This record gives sequence, structure tokens and C-alpha cells, in this order.
Amino acid sequence: MAPGVIKPIYVLCGKDAYLRDEARRRIVADVIGQADPQLCLSSFDADAQPVEVFDELRTCPFLAPRRVVIIRDAEPFVSANREALEKYFDAPGAAATLILIVGTWAANTKLAKKLKKVGQLVKCSSPEGRELIGWIRAAARRRDKNIDSEAANLLAEWIGANLTALNSELDKLAIFLGGRDSITPEDIASVVTAAALPEAFAVINAITAGDAKTALKATTAALMVRGAEFALIGQIAWHVRRALRVSQAVAAGQNLLPAMQAGKVFYGQQREFGAMLRRRPARKLQADMRKLIAADLGMKSGLGAQAAMQQLVIELCN
Repeated sequence: MAPGVIKPIYVLCGKDAYLRDEARRRIVADVIGQADPQLCLSSFDADAQPVEVFDELRTCPFLAPRRVVIIRDAEPFVSANREALEKYFDAPGAAATLILIVGTWAANTKLAKKLKKVGQLVKCSSPEGRELIGWIRAAARRRDKNIDSEAANLLAEWIGANLTALNSELDKLAIFLGGRDSITPEDIASVVTAAALPEAFAVINAITAGDAKTALKATTAALMVRGAEFALIGQIAWHVRRALRVSQAVAAGQNLLPAMQAGKVFYGQQREFGAMLRRRPARKLQADMRKLIAADLGMKSGLGAQAAMQQLVIELCN
């Protein structure tokens, strides 16, 4: 959003609730300034009557520079009132700003083409890959903290691209650190695993112990949360990569205990972790990584998440 430039229409498009809320708050603050929102802001749901919406858009603001009208989950409203919206986009209210919050926004419609001339599309989709790591680092800096690459990747794998949850975990980490400046993988393990992903952590413990029955039970519990499969597979991937690093260090001549310590395997986990490495040499761990990739691709291509994850944890326990 261009600073200082107020548009008469904004479309917030994407499924990340945190980004949508952030964009909405910024736009409202830019539009009404210090004015009382109760006097100049109206919010509607998707089943709003178009007469009421357009009346609000044409009503002069009271003790404010502009009036703001927000329609949440607006796809049904847009579909039902497309022609009226097209006319409004041609001649928007001179003292009003309309905010449409949608999950998707087709770029080939008349509305989309008109929006380019009169308003602004604000994309609110969760970042991925390197962009997500960059977002985590920026969010840590906003809390006057630094986060190293390993810790940022670990947090991304365990929480996923849920920005609301990531913000919550970073808040807890900032409190946990106190006067310390840098967030480490040890901090992530201390604060995040038990609080944010208890079931996923139970899956990792069961895989480490080779306990397929407990791993299956914990997997079923973890998948009760919608979308948890990708956070879970991320945590399992972190576990397998860590095991592979330790195994390779031992193969290169390092003693097991210092190799586990360097791999962030904490004291209470070291006995079972060492036993797992004896059961699963490097070639098996490399095969485990291939199975992880196959399971991830399978879920993204339509394979049932529960079936894919259950099959994966059984194979990792055997």
C-alpha cells in the first residue's frame, strides 16, 4: 500500500487471517486518522443488503475525513451484486473507502480490471520458503530480537506458515529471552514444542523410540487440528535431518555424545536417540528422507493426509 495515498476501494485477497487483519488495520488507520471508528466505520458480513452497503458508502462522514465500509468474507456479496459493484467502481463515493475481504479474486473479471484503475489489490497469502524465513526474522526484529537461520527454519517447520501462531510463539520467545538478544534452536525447543505442538512432539518421541503404536495414536491426535499435517510433517522432517547429521558426524569419526550435543539432542533424549541411530544407520535415514518427500507430495496432490501420515510413521518406526 502506497504511504499517504488513500484509495476509494481496497480488495484484501488471501486466506491468511493475520495478514488480512494487519492490512485492514493499516488501511483504516490511514483513512480515518484519529477519528472515532464508531462514527465513521461500518462493517458488514457477506449476507449484507446491497442497499444498506451503498447507502453507507454515500453517507457523508461525521467528524472524520472519510467513511470506511468493510465487507468480510465478501465473495457471496460480490457474486450476488457484481453489476452494482461494477457501477460503483466506475464512480466510487468521494468521501468513502470500501474494503472487500475475500479469499480469492479472479484477475480476468470486469471488477478486477476496474479495480486496477480506481483501487488497490492487497495480497494476503502466507509466505513460503525463503519468504517465510524472512518474515520470521523481520517479526523477531520488531521485538528487538535476532533469530539465527537454524532457529528460524526450525520454527517454520514446527509451526508452518500460520502467521498468527508464529506471532504468538515469537511473543512467548521474547518474554522467555528477557534481556537476551538472540533466539536459538534451544530456545525454540524449550518454548515452542511443548506449548504449540504437544501431539507432534509425542509423534517424534514415539518415532525415536520405534514405538509404532504410540506414534499412530499421537498422529491421529495431531491431525484433529485442520491443516496440522504440514506442520507435523515439517517437524518429522526436522527430526530425520537432525538424525542424519548426527549419524554422518559419527561416521566421520566424532564420538556419539558430542555429535548428539552438537545436533541439539538434549540430555533427556540422548539415550533413546542413540538407540535409534543404532537401529537406523545413515542409509535408512536417507531412505526416510525420500519417504518424507513422497508423503509430502502425496498429500499436496490429493492423497488423504491421515492415511499418508500413518503410513509414514509406521515406516519410520520399523
